[in-house]
Order: sequence, then C-alpha cells, then structure tokens
Amino acid sequence: MASDPEGQQKQVGGHGEIGHKSLLESDALYQYILETSVYPRDPEPMKSLRELTAKHPWNVMATSPDEGQFLSMLLKLIKAKNTMEIGVYTGYSLLAIALWLFPKMERSTTAMLASI
Repeated sequence: MASDPEGQQKQVGGHGEIGHKSLLESDALYQYILETSVYPRDPEPMKSLRELTAKHPWNVMATSPDEGQFLSMLLKLIKAKNTMEIGVYTGYSLLAIALWLFPKMERSTTAMLASI
C-alpha cells in the first residue's frame, strides 16, 4: 500500500480483483487463471457475494476467489466434518466452507443474497 497526496491508502501493483494477494508477477496471467479456472467453478452464491463485496470501499480485505476454491479443496482433501471460522469480513470464506459442508444449501443462500 502507498499513500497518495491526500494521505489516503491505495493499492500498488495492479490486480483489480477484490482481496487479491498473489505471488504472480503478471496481472494478465492472474486474470487468465481467474477467467479459465476460478470463475467457471464459482457457485452462484459465491459469485453474488463477490460482486457485492467488490462495491465496498474496504474490498481489499476480502478473500479472493482463488483462495475460496483452495479452501474448499483443502476441506475436501481432509474430509472435514466440522469447521470454525473466527472473524469474517463479508463471509466469502465462510460461504465457501458452508457450501462445501452443506451442498444443498446453495439454493437457499442464493435467495438470501438476492434479498440483501
């Protein structure tokens, strides 16, 4: 982060995605990964929450979509039955956990997000 002349914080290094924290040097490569691997697999509730969070002024605190999918993959690998999430921003990672633990919840979550 760097400060502009007015003293406000701004993100340095590009990557316009919310919550982006990547080791990749190339914005184009990261965008390609999102568009070909991450976004097509994003359940509708996650997509809706991601779009809603992108409009928030503090959106850099959010979990990125690739992190959410990585978290879901880890849950699957360890065959998690119980989880605990302490401290959430808009709940993107919590939603990733919930949708993995309760796959039938996707429809009701979409309806809930639509009403926000």
